[in-house]
Amino acid sequence: MSGDTLHDLDGLKERLDTVLSIRTRHLTLRDQISKELVLKEAEVVSLAEEIEVLTKVVELFRVLMDQLVEKQVKIVEKVGTEGLQTVFPDLDLSLESEVDPKYNKISVDFFFRKGMKGHPASYRGRPLDAFGGGPSSIVSLILRVLTVKKLKLWPLLILDESLAAVSDDYIDLTGQFIRALTEKLDFDIILVTHKPAFLEHAHAAFRCTEEVESDGVSTYVVVKKAS
Repeated sequence: MSGDTLHDLDGLKERLDTVLSIRTRHLTLRDQISKELVLKEAEVVSLAEEIEVLTKVVELFRVLMDQLVEKQVKIVEKVGTEGLQTVFPDLDLSLESEVDPKYNKISVDFFFRKGMKGHPASYRGRPLDAFGGGPSSIVSLILRVLTVKKLKLWPLLILDESLAAVSDDYIDLTGQFIRALTEKLDFDIILVTHKPAFLEHAHAAFRCTEEVESDGVSTYVVVKKAS
C-alpha cells in the first residue's frame, strides 16, 4: 500500500472520528432537550391545573363577596326602612337597593319606594329626586351610624345642620328616633341645629346666643339645658 493511500485513509479516519464526535454531541444535546421538553410539558400541565383552580377560587370569592354585600345591603334596607317609617309614618316609605357588577366591582344603588311593592299605586324613585332632602337625611344618618359601628370606630357623630332638610312637621319624631338610636346602640350624636324643637329630645342640650355690648363687642353665651 502506497504512502498516499495510507495518508488518505488517515484523513478519512480523522474525518470519521470528527463526524462521530459531532454525532455524539448532537445525540447528547437531543436527549437533554427531550428531557427538558418533558419537564416543561409537565410544568405547563401543572400550571394549567393551578390556573384552573385559581380561577375557580376567584369565582368562589366573587360569589361569597356578592353574598356578603347582598347580606349587608339587606341589613341596610331593613334598618333604613325602619327609620323612614318611624320618622315619616304617613309617607309609607321603604328603602330598596340594586346590587350590580360594574367595572369589575360591586355597585350598590339605593332607592325609595312609596307604598307596597307590587301595588298599582306604588312607585320608586331616587331619594333626592323623588322624595326631597328630609327622608334622604334620615337614611344618610343611619348609613353613617352603621358605618361607624361596622368599622368599630369611636361611636360618635357630629352633625352640623345635617338634618336641616327635615320638615318641621317631622322634627318631633326625628328627635325621638335619634334619641332611641343613641340609647339602643350606645352611640353619641352631637347635633348642631337652629331648630329648637330638637332640644326636647336631647340627653343634654346647650343653647348658644349672641349678646352685643353697648360698645359693639359681641360675646357668645352658652347655657346648658337639661332634658
